Amino acid sequence: MELKPQVVRALVAVALLALLGARLGQLVHPNAGSLPHRVIAISLVVALIAVHSLLVLRERPRPGLLVAVEAVLTFGPFLVVGGTWGPIAGVLGSAVLLTLAAPASWLLFALVMVADTGISCLYLQDAAVIVARTVTDLNVGLSLFALVVLADRVSLASAQRRQLAALAVARDRLDTVDRLGETIGTDLSAIVGSVRSLGAAMTASPEATGTSQVRRPDEIWTGLTEVVRRARRSLAAAREIADTHRLTLPASGPAESAPVPVMFRFAWWTLLLIVVDYTAITLVNLVEYRSPDTVGWAVAVAVLIVSGGLQLYHGAPRRDSSSPRAWPWTLSAHALVLATGVTLYGLALIPPGFLVVGAAMVRMRPRRSLAVGGLSLLGLVLIPDPDYITSRLYWLSGVVMGAALVYSLCRLPEVTRHLNETRDRLARMAVRQARLRVARDVHDLLGSGLSAIVLKGELAARLLESAPDRAHREVRELLPIAQRTLGEVRAITGPPTRLIFTDELAAARSLLEAAGVRLSAEVAAPLLPADADTLLATVLREAATNVVRHSRAELARVEIAQQDGMVTLRVSNDGVEQRPESSSRRGTGLDNLAARAVEAGGRLMAGLEGDLFVLTAEVPL
Repeated sequence: MELKPQVVRALVAVALLALLGARLGQLVHPNAGSLPHRVIAISLVVALIAVHSLLVLRERPRPGLLVAVEAVLTFGPFLVVGGTWGPIAGVLGSAVLLTLAAPASWLLFALVMVADTGISCLYLQDAAVIVARTVTDLNVGLSLFALVVLADRVSLASAQRRQLAALAVARDRLDTVDRLGETIGTDLSAIVGSVRSLGAAMTASPEATGTSQVRRPDEIWTGLTEVVRRARRSLAAAREIADTHRLTLPASGPAESAPVPVMFRFAWWTLLLIVVDYTAITLVNLVEYRSPDTVGWAVAVAVLIVSGGLQLYHGAPRRDSSSPRAWPWTLSAHALVLATGVTLYGLALIPPGFLVVGAAMVRMRPRRSLAVGGLSLLGLVLIPDPDYITSRLYWLSGVVMGAALVYSLCRLPEVTRHLNETRDRLARMAVRQARLRVARDVHDLLGSGLSAIVLKGELAARLLESAPDRAHREVRELLPIAQRTLGEVRAITGPPTRLIFTDELAAARSLLEAAGVRLSAEVAAPLLPADADTLLATVLREAATNVVRHSRAELARVEIAQQDGMVTLRVSNDGVEQRPESSSRRGTGLDNLAARAVEAGGRLMAGLEGDLFVLTAEVPL
């Protein structure tokens, strides 16, 4: 079962309500004092619990002031109601432990317990009652402290794992930056330098020869061949990186199990203190209300020792969160032992039973555990006892608080392990999502630019002798394409790349004309929002690249229009034999575009319409 920070906070709230119920149960009893004193005491208890709730449930705003108010509400009422007040110092003790750093917090906690005991001695004469109050305060202080620390550590673990997920994404992004820089970035930088040199050489050739014809010097031919070779290599690398990021799930890192033993030790030792505390409360009850003889004491101590041992076996945290062997039998035996003790000594021996209810809730299925809790509460209401120690409300609240405490402490190692595993999966999913975005950008952005470089480089090489002016123009147009593609390499691993539709339309026209495809454009849309503009520019870039790479089109047409809050881009061409992708990479580009369109709340459609291949993208404004 998964426990979230909010659930643990809810357990803290339940414990505070149970504590309030227990104190009210004591104060409504006629033996607690006169009616005016009891009314004042009840009001002050409610105020103290309310202040403590602010301290532990609202991220402890101004903790120093709240602790000071708790101190006044803890010790001040003794002056008004006398011995009717208390035991309640455990609330202040837990506040001290939560707001101060160790060891000072533990020293001040001990001083609070000693001060409360000393003041009680001034108003009470019965030593057993004084001891019972002190033990109760210790129990309340440690219980509230343990529950709040549990909630804080679960929240901290959750926040830390979220940070690890972000760090995992950043680390993977840096790896992608290195890989892109070592392969495509290096080649594109070399291409930019080569194209500049080629442009300068081709511009100088007419002046040197005095004619408009550009000869094909070996250095120009070699330079163009090198540009095409590097562009093809970069295009293959881009495809490989895109495929790797799209198909490969990042491996799980080493299990971060260190927090689990820490949480286990904290939970186990806290529960041990609680078991000792409840045992001490039971012994005080026996002294005050039963006074057994020697044999009776021997039996009672034996019952408490067996109960404590069984509680630490099946009702305590386990390092691996597993269930102990034969726990149904030991839990049944535990209940039988305590039932025998209650039969012999009455409700004086009931406090360890509160912890047994918690053990049953941990080990049993939810419905059965709730049934056990309900039956326990019903049993406390129905069992007659002429020597009731206090009102039934006190015992009912004790069951709720003890069971919640045991349940929380036993779940702590399991919660920590579950958070580790869950956040690790979330980190891998975050890396996976980031990789998919990189894969889409590598394919959609770099693929188009590198394909254009290959196409124009090959075309310029073929035209060197037959159409030197045209070859010179193609080389000039190579430089901005290479520079833009190099910039996109650097932008891919950063924030989403911003594209402008009008710029991509001009680039598509240049690319298609270089491939011998006439472009007709009909753009009748207003200025588009940045996200829609980028998405449609990406669709146009991919469509133009596919026309060049996968069809024998002679005419392409681009249409964009707005209607009913939607903007529609329609790109068609007469290359009916077009395939969206080659057989080895079928569907990657269109799948990427479809995913982008769906994320934006639109859709993408592609298919044949008569003699035309049509790609349509609809995006909401």
